[in-house]
Amino acid sequence: MQEDLTLGLNISAVERETGLSKELLRIWERRYGFPLPARDEQGDRVYPPAQVDKLRLVRRLLDRGLRPNKIVHSDIQDLSRLLESMSDTGGQAPSAQADKDRLLDCLHSRDLTELQRYLQHELVVRGLRDFVSNFMPATNNRIGEAWFAGELSAWQEHSYVEQISHVVRMATQSLGQSLVPPRVLLTTPAGEQHGLGLLMVEAMLRMQSAQTWSLGVSLPLNDMVDACTAVDCDVLALSLSSSFPWRDAGDIIVKLRQRLPAHIALWIGGAGAGSLKRLPEGVLRLDSLLEVAPAVQAWRAERAALSH
Repeated sequence: MQEDLTLGLNISAVERETGLSKELLRIWERRYGFPLPARDEQGDRVYPPAQVDKLRLVRRLLDRGLRPNKIVHSDIQDLSRLLESMSDTGGQAPSAQADKDRLLDCLHSRDLTELQRYLQHELVVRGLRDFVSNFMPATNNRIGEAWFAGELSAWQEHSYVEQISHVVRMATQSLGQSLVPPRVLLTTPAGEQHGLGLLMVEAMLRMQSAQTWSLGVSLPLNDMVDACTAVDCDVLALSLSSSFPWRDAGDIIVKLRQRLPAHIALWIGGAGAGSLKRLPEGVLRLDSLLEVAPAVQAWRAERAALSH
């Protein structure tokens, strides 16, 4: 039966009712599948009353230290019971304080020197491969959730990005620039400002002794093609975050594959690449940083076979 949209609220009204920003509501919709609004005749979001009620509960639980990914999939009854139990025990989730690890402690205390020491320590203890492929994805997600939940300000989130970027960049540079192919150019499409993924992929490539050259973020399509042909690269690697529009990403990938010379491979990765289900022939999607090494090995094996 079709939902009665006249009973729903638009996104501005939901923002006023719940205290959750429009941006955050859209991000949760993409990331968690909740809230899941209907659309009116103009295509605008309309949130049913039950979803608004649940969002009010979610907001109250966020204020008590819970993280959104732990609660958005629970039903209203479970959320109500959880909120009631937390009120009975003084308003804190049993694991909330334990869940605040050293990373967030450094940001909350505004001690950026300690933050840098902590990240450097983790790099030394774990090694670059584990730091990039395991530690960073987990901490990136944690920082993102804390920011979305209002636990961190924008400057604190930026501080994290800058500090961890510095740590990885210095470690990557210490590996030196190899002369062994493939020669890989790394960038993001125009409008994609998230560059942390590029740095992570570059580190993984350098550990495979691949040549890497980062072109930074938000590069127009024509400039990507010009750069690839000018330096005669072997691979163009693109990073796409979850916030990049998937339709635009799909169009860019198709146009790039059509315009790039056939011998230049096109690799894509990042959270935004996972939404692209149908890729043109000659495009490789890397769903994990751990897939970088096999991709390099496969590229070299193919080139070795062609040379014989």
